[in-house]
Amino acid sequence: MTGPLGIMVTTRGSLDHLLGVVAAAEKRGLKVEVFLSGEGVLVTQDPRFAQLAGRARLALCEVSFRALGLEGDVPGMGFKDFATQARHAAMVEDCPYYLVL
Repeated sequence: MTGPLGIMVTTRGSLDHLLGVVAAAEKRGLKVEVFLSGEGVLVTQDPRFAQLAGRARLALCEVSFRALGLEGDVPGMGFKDFATQARHAAMVEDCPYYLVL
């Protein structure tokens, strides 16, 4: 398996799975890109989300984030990581392997 693994997170209860998949990808030397959308942005509110910083390229749908009443900083994510679905589309194009949680 070569090329980055793309992961789209759309469910609020998927952080345990996300952390496990990222750990497994690391063991295989794979890069990981994560895009959070819909209720998936809620995983950013779990303190364990900070464990992903530096381990995966992270981005989230800013519209979903704001629609769910969230605001403020997210560990491991900068201003440019609050993105649109266009960023997600680019991830799908760039990642030969894609998983939805």
